[in-house]
Amino acid sequence: MKSGGWSAQRYEPARERAWHLSMLVDESQCAWCAHDIITGDAVAMHWSDGTAALDSDALPFHPVTTSFLTLPEWSALVPEAALTPGQEAEHLRLVHGRGPTGALRSEAVESIGAICVYLHDDELERAVLDRFPSARPVPMQSLMARGALARSAEGPVLLLHRGHDRLDAAAADQGRLLLSNTYPARSSQDSLYFALLAIEGAGLKPEGVRLHCSGTHLSMHERELLQRFIPDAGPAIEAWPGHNQAPGNEPQRWLALLDQFACAS
Repeated sequence: MKSGGWSAQRYEPARERAWHLSMLVDESQCAWCAHDIITGDAVAMHWSDGTAALDSDALPFHPVTTSFLTLPEWSALVPEAALTPGQEAEHLRLVHGRGPTGALRSEAVESIGAICVYLHDDELERAVLDRFPSARPVPMQSLMARGALARSAEGPVLLLHRGHDRLDAAAADQGRLLLSNTYPARSSQDSLYFALLAIEGAGLKPEGVRLHCSGTHLSMHERELLQRFIPDAGPAIEAWPGHNQAPGNEPQRWLALLDQFACAS
């Protein structure tokens, strides 16, 4: 991937009380996006291997709000009524077994009456918080659940995010969350298998669901393979008028970055 970026003509990094800053960091790359705080429009984006993009001169000087998401993530959605304060770690262990050490957090997902309990890698979090101490973490599972719900008004949808070695999936139908899960995925065949498993687990059929594809590691071959078995498929985020379609900047690649504004605002 190396590095790249773009800015809209109206974007001014020094303009005060104008921008929300979203960041995405994983084990090999990072990216950030500035959103217009009023309209939510993406007005600037930069990405790089490592964490170099977080030192860019194009970053907003004084963002109104700042959010970040790091991957990998260990998380679980727990119904509010089933969560006893102080037992958050137990729910993670039930889902994932042993996880990494780090700051255990929780976030309410009011639209489904659940709490997202999650844990991020300490080192990746420090790469963000050392630079932006007030940045608010956003859990991937919460973002996926909200993203699927927001896209489900017209019928059943499956939202997929392909990461380095994982597939995050969320299924919803007309504002009702049917499934939210993460699967190990090291090949295109893994992604197809777990996408079909998620559809089955949500009580849906491949021919009756709209597939929204996204992810930093989603390849053309993988998209074509998924569409062969799930005919109604397309990108989770379409390019917008004036969007810079530079290589590596396809909007669906950056779902975990572009959808943060809706979660953090």
